[in-house]
Amino acid sequence: QHSLWEALAMGEESFVRSADTSTFDWKATHPHFGSVIHAVCFGRLGDKDDEGSDKGDEDDDEDQDKDVDGLDAYYDILMAHEEGVHQRLNLLRYAMEQGADPHIIAPKTCDDSRSWEHDDDADLATPGVHFAEKNAVTCLLSAKRVVTLAMAEGDWSRKVERIDRALDLVSRASRRRDFARASVSERVLDTWAGVLADASTADVVILVQEDGAGDARVHAHSAVLRAASPVLAAMLSQGMREGDRREISVRDCSRAAVKVLLALLYTSGLPAELADASADTLIEAMTLAHRWNAQHVVQMLAFAIAGALDSQGIES
Repeated sequence: QHSLWEALAMGEESFVRSADTSTFDWKATHPHFGSVIHAVCFGRLGDKDDEGSDKGDEDDDEDQDKDVDGLDAYYDILMAHEEGVHQRLNLLRYAMEQGADPHIIAPKTCDDSRSWEHDDDADLATPGVHFAEKNAVTCLLSAKRVVTLAMAEGDWSRKVERIDRALDLVSRASRRRDFARASVSERVLDTWAGVLADASTADVVILVQEDGAGDARVHAHSAVLRAASPVLAAMLSQGMREGDRREISVRDCSRAAVKVLLALLYTSGLPAELADASADTLIEAMTLAHRWNAQHVVQMLAFAIAGALDSQGIES
């Protein structure tokens, strides 16, 4: 099924629609292309096999093709011509309808670091974006972030508009899936908000190491953390330092970002005092959610970040 992955990464909408995909796993990952959504949006993302080593003789033909074409020859949703963008967006919509998941993490072998040149000035380029161990929504948001930062030196609005169209397709498809979920009573949410606020019943302290400010202490409940995150479940198990001390140290993350993450873990929403959290704070929270493998929180934060970027922009 390598040819189907190639077609996805090249934005070949007509080929994918006419291909036999009866045995294709739309939720699978590929060592060179990431998830289906990664492939459609960003093309080819790596050159190594699953073990991270160079490919062997059996892939010589593919290597030859790659040497001729290069990673950039696959293009992506930011580099493609207008018709190519139209095809990729249609292909993205089709892939989501088939069950492709934008929250699947790209493998470590998707180790490309990519920047984008300005449409009219090749001397202008964005900072790089990394794809390995990130989901497609995070990658789209990272791309929007670096393009927005580059707008201080030129008009990048065409690329921002392309990213926004892709994010809109992904978010609308995810919202349609959410409609099937049972609603939760406000009283239930209030109850869990009360649990989070009750430090007297907390049995875990999260130590947030903020630069120049010492350690900030945020209280939480081990039962909730263990249920929400397999990483935290392992950390808080018997015999682990965190489990024995009932303390979890967090670096490179603000206290506000930790509180955002905990609010979403407990209640799937933000209280009034956190409702206006900046995009930077939300991105910090998403990074921590990735680290703790709390994927449902990653999904919520992805859409919150998209909204924050649209409403407040990125401060230069």
